[in-house]
Amino acid sequence: MKTILNKYELVSQLERELKEIEILCGEYDNGNESVIYPIAERIVVIFHNSDQAKALVSQLKLSHLDLYCSSEIYNSKSLTNFIGLLKLTHRAGKGWRYLAKLDRSALTTVSQENWWNNKKVIVDSDGLPFTRAKIIKSLANSSSLLLNTSGWTVKDAEGNKSTISPIAETVRQIAFELLESFWGVDLSKESKLYK
Repeated sequence: MKTILNKYELVSQLERELKEIEILCGEYDNGNESVIYPIAERIVVIFHNSDQAKALVSQLKLSHLDLYCSSEIYNSKSLTNFIGLLKLTHRAGKGWRYLAKLDRSALTTVSQENWWNNKKVIVDSDGLPFTRAKIIKSLANSSSLLLNTSGWTVKDAEGNKSTISPIAETVRQIAFELLESFWGVDLSKESKLYK
């Protein structure tokens, strides 16, 4: 039997999910990369509608809220792959790596539909686009995300090649955008769900 939660219970659940994402992001920032999967699972609960479950934002009728987006705009004429949410950095002795921007000044607002389903945040070296939804749902379902990483090979000054994956840092940046979007929002007041 399906349990129907009231508005107060749904708001509490969304607040708990956001708080847990914040805690998991702290763990990730301290070096625990395995928390990327539980972060993805919580984001799915908040945003993904399926035959089995309705997203918390849908149940609470919060789809009118815009979300913060930090992605660069994809240029389809670019000859390289596109990693829109991250920056590429180099550290002596450590090599190249992608890092989440975690920069409030780079945030713009977009609709939830654009943020979740439409905005390309990665285009791999085969030209295949990946949205936040595609990345997050793949990780939450524990299915391996098939990305062609051949375009993510970088050379250091000595000519040594390394391939670096943008996925974990992309999830971290998505979580950052999400937490910033809901920071200070009175969910009960914004919800269009009647008690």
